[in-house]
Amino acid sequence: MRISWIFLRVLGTLLALVACQPEKPQIQQGDNFTKVELDLDNTTPTVIIDHCRLITNNPAVDSLEARAVLAVKRGLPLAMQGKDSTLFETILASNFSFTSDSTEFFNRNAYIQDRIHGTWTIDTVTYQNLTLQFLRPDLGLLTYKNVLRGTDDKGQPDLEYYTWADIFIKENKQWKYLVVHGIDSRVEYPSLNKE
Repeated sequence: MRISWIFLRVLGTLLALVACQPEKPQIQQGDNFTKVELDLDNTTPTVIIDHCRLITNNPAVDSLEARAVLAVKRGLPLAMQGKDSTLFETILASNFSFTSDSTEFFNRNAYIQDRIHGTWTIDTVTYQNLTLQFLRPDLGLLTYKNVLRGTDDKGQPDLEYYTWADIFIKENKQWKYLVVHGIDSRVEYPSLNKE
């Protein structure tokens, strides 16, 4: 219990410090890398991504690339919300794969089919604790948590909490999802909790 309390206190302090910073990126130096806090314009009201932490040894270049990756990041929930196969085709790499913390595993085509034929809905997705690091100029790792509000496959309103790791690759000069790996998840049913 003590470790959890300490972790929450440190996290709360870090969030408070970041919230009080000016609009321009804040840079902190490490041994070989720099931590850049990127504030993002939330351009999609149903997909909320307003901040990302970038770990980099080239802030000027990687900050621009990070914004391009995060634009693609927004595309995945938008494609799921609209069951949009064309958007999926645009943002998923040719060798894309998906795994979840349960038994789900999909290659690219199976994933697209599963998502466009799903009977669930996603109303909003809010992203938290995004951290991006480029492993090579054409490969990036993004870790994060998100909260999805929508309905399950039976039409029951739900809240879904996830922890993820995504790998992005530059394919044909465009950033695309290469891997989506679910680390942890849980679901709440708010209407059932009111009883």
